[in-house]
Amino acid sequence: MSQRFLLATTLLTSACGNPGGGEGENEVISRVELTFAPSAGPALTFQYDDPDGDGGGPGESQPISLTAGTTYQLTVSFLNALEATPEDITQEVRDEAVEHQVFFTGSAVVGPATTNTTGPLTHSYADTDENGFPLGLTSTVVAAAGTGDLVVTLRHMPPEEPPQKSADSAAQVAAGGFAAIGGSTDAQVTFPVTVP
Repeated sequence: MSQRFLLATTLLTSACGNPGGGEGENEVISRVELTFAPSAGPALTFQYDDPDGDGGGPGESQPISLTAGTTYQLTVSFLNALEATPEDITQEVRDEAVEHQVFFTGSAVVGPATTNTTGPLTHSYADTDENGFPLGLTSTVVAAAGTGDLVVTLRHMPPEEPPQKSADSAAQVAAGGFAAIGGSTDAQVTFPVTVP
């Protein structure tokens, strides 16, 4: 069976450099890494990489293959790999957690940001910001047999009046897509998923 690569639906620069939520110097996210760590055995890392950056050729996502009946701790990393020494943007997202949330959607996902009732990945958030709202840099994923697409979206939701991020932002995405919430998309990538 040949490997299938899916392109990112969006890969953009993000205005995450300004803690006040205004338009600061844009950060470039050219790589998204997903690490699935089971309770026993080695962790598995899959990445989306766009080696020539936004506006060049399309990036590629590595196909995700997991084991059915296994619970994984999923961690997400965002990097600018266009620098000589790759810059990890993840810590900046963590530092500005009240302005960010990672959403997990697509046909492979059953979770708070989808209306799917079946899919090989059951997702739940495992981290929060200082307000107790989901962040998504760390999650729990339970794998079951099946195939589908996993879409990972980093959303920037600056604190405004009324605040754009809320406890039910994922439910709003499930009901009405990303147009139903405030903010803008910093990065959005799609991975093909197979759980035999």
